[in-house]
Amino acid sequence: MTETAQRSSLYDKHPDYDVHFEACPKRIRVVFNGETIVDSTHVQYLCESKHDPVYYFPLADVRQDLLAVTDYVTHCPFKGDAAYWSVKVGDREAENAVWGYPSPYPETAEIKDYVAFYWDRMDHWYEEEAEIFMVAGRSSAR
Repeated sequence: MTETAQRSSLYDKHPDYDVHFEACPKRIRVVFNGETIVDSTHVQYLCESKHDPVYYFPLADVRQDLLAVTDYVTHCPFKGDAAYWSVKVGDREAENAVWGYPSPYPETAEIKDYVAFYWDRMDHWYEEEAEIFMVAGRSSAR
């Protein structure tokens, strides 16, 4: 049994706390060491109280051959236990650069089978054809 399954979320104590997906209408690509790690038109913004939006990608759209699962785990009282992957391309590795919630709390079940990337651990991010430098409508294309 996972730790998430043993703990309850904190939604009952914080009913105004919000975690939800919003569809991103753009094609988003992430590049590391010259390889496209993900290229997706099915991206979701994860919008969470007290946090900036984060791009979440369907795991099926991610180059899983470039990911290696790690033992690192974190816990969010609103989403559950996060699993992590490192990205390895050629001689470079970004350790614990990708995370997802394989068994999220029922209140955030929609995030299952989606993953996110630490922005600063990847080399380039693209929205449509323009390189971007910030997430979710706060981008400044060069």
